[in-house]
Amino acid sequence: MSSSSSWKSRYDDNEDEDADENILTDAQETQWSSRDSILFVIDCSPAMLKHSEDGEIPFYTAIKCAMTVHLNKIISSESDLVGIVLYGTEKSKNSNNFENIYVLQDLDTPDVHKIQQLEAIDDSTEESGSVVNGETVNIDHLIEQLTHIFRFQTVESVNFDEEIGTSNGKYTLGEVFWTATNLFGTNAQRVGSKRMFLFTNEDDPHVGDVSLRSASKVRAKDLQAFGIKIELFDIDKPDEKFDRKNFYKDILIDEMDDENEGDAPQENTSAKLDELLQRVQRKEVKKRSLFNIPFIIAPGLEIGVKGYNLVMTQTKGIHRNVYTLGESVREVQTVTSWVCADTTQYLTPADLKYYWEFGGVKVIFTKEEVAKMKTMGPPGLALIGFKPTSAIPMHHNINHAMFLYPDEKSYEGSTRAFSSLLKAMHEMEKVAICSFTQRNNYSTRLVALFPQVETVGPNGQERPPGFQLVPLPWADDLRPLPIQSDYLPPDELMDAAKPFIKKLSMKKGFHPDNYENPTLQKHYKVLQATALNQRDMDIDDKTLPKTEQMHARAGSLIKHFKEIAAVIEAPEVTPTPTVSTGPSKRNSQSQPGSGSQAKRAKSSQPTDGASLLEDMRSKYDADQLNKVTVATLKEFLASVNVRPNGTRKADLVSQVETYFAL
Repeated sequence: MSSSSSWKSRYDDNEDEDADENILTDAQETQWSSRDSILFVIDCSPAMLKHSEDGEIPFYTAIKCAMTVHLNKIISSESDLVGIVLYGTEKSKNSNNFENIYVLQDLDTPDVHKIQQLEAIDDSTEESGSVVNGETVNIDHLIEQLTHIFRFQTVESVNFDEEIGTSNGKYTLGEVFWTATNLFGTNAQRVGSKRMFLFTNEDDPHVGDVSLRSASKVRAKDLQAFGIKIELFDIDKPDEKFDRKNFYKDILIDEMDDENEGDAPQENTSAKLDELLQRVQRKEVKKRSLFNIPFIIAPGLEIGVKGYNLVMTQTKGIHRNVYTLGESVREVQTVTSWVCADTTQYLTPADLKYYWEFGGVKVIFTKEEVAKMKTMGPPGLALIGFKPTSAIPMHHNINHAMFLYPDEKSYEGSTRAFSSLLKAMHEMEKVAICSFTQRNNYSTRLVALFPQVETVGPNGQERPPGFQLVPLPWADDLRPLPIQSDYLPPDELMDAAKPFIKKLSMKKGFHPDNYENPTLQKHYKVLQATALNQRDMDIDDKTLPKTEQMHARAGSLIKHFKEIAAVIEAPEVTPTPTVSTGPSKRNSQSQPGSGSQAKRAKSSQPTDGASLLEDMRSKYDADQLNKVTVATLKEFLASVNVRPNGTRKADLVSQVETYFAL
């Protein structure tokens, strides 16, 4: 198949456009911006201030969600924008002087003062909830309680009754959308993602007023025309279930774009705090593509694809050095200068070169030559051929997979070709072997594309259609592993272990979503407590074993297993010492006969595995592992087929202690 004009790639090189390649339009800058903006629009009508069947106030639940997003943004994306608008209020505060609309927080980067403002609302509302015990309360009493919320704020002293209040359901939803458009246009012009989180339990606003309903729908479409997506968080009333078909089905239009695709329109509604928080957290993170490259299926046939990283390692943020002796805290700007050791003169970037050692000779390269060495070709995904699915074993997956989806914006017709290829490969049970270069200056590698068809369940889409891109190993990455099977435990010992293994088995299985990283949670808790002047820094570490329950459930079985294991005589096991066949990472530059080289040669002599194990066991029993050198610790871990975790001595000692404690 030959390509037509509609398949023309925007990746094609054009010498005439070289002069303008660095000039980006406003739309392009917005498209590639990674910043996100979220505007919380919360209904403050009387129905939102009544307790639900679960004893929670919907207004408080929405404020709690906004505070959670503020905290998450400070930790993960401090440059994103968050704002809060209240509508259905008695007083007004907005740039257009619309009635019944109060801008509580403008679209801006989250900070501690804004969180304290929302936290004051949180604390006060919790106290008010304990008074009423889930019963329907008087609106005047609620207003009196909410008055205390704004009186004790650290940022702005706001009296809810006098400055905000409730309008008893009087508002114009079209003017609310207009206010949101102005806030995004003023404060979030160069932001890539613009979303409005709408919290309400009124499924049919302006009932009986055709003009207001029509104006609201027009304003909602204007929001979407400006690239602002409306995310509705509907809440059920105590005696009535929220129905999107009454009004919101006409303004919640799901666009056919993977960047803006969301959950199914008919999402389960609830006023429970935990369920609503989960819905907010699912939509809080913007779906950003990892790469956008052409997929070369055949000569003259290219389609556009986008890749998404579904699994990432959550790490702590980068710490920064600050200067605190002045009037304000300022970040330290680091400047690096290179000085020649011979002339003591400062060196410019043109004076610096790079080298790699080859055969004892330093091979010199310039910075431009190093950049060319790293470039394997333009970014892209090129099809090589097809293999049966069974031809790719599980152990060839050397890294986590990425997800491929068609990109219709880059190539017209990409979705049709992508879908046809996906269905054909699924029916024929084939995988595609491709050459993959993710970006410029990225090394090229072989990957396998596994077809994944769409799976729809009772709650909507469970698996999206697309390809799982699995990196494949090179010949150098595959090596035989020393498998030791010298010792087989007796049957009576295995029979004694089976009962307590069965008793302690996790019936519901292991789900990563149930276990947060305690180290990260402790780090975030300390930061939050320090910034907000809080004292409580304890965390709920769900990784700790429940020893009391384990003892009550299988204590006797474990004791019986230990008694049998103590009687059985274990055979002598002689570990096979590992022999390194690879080249040394660092060659000595000192002269022969020097003290450092002699010392290094002495420590690198092969050691008998049994004697090393016996010596390390004695050091462990005497609690003298801290006196062992790092090289010896690494050598011991290698001899027992344990991969050293880092280069710090404390980490290696911990690994050795864990090995002997098992």
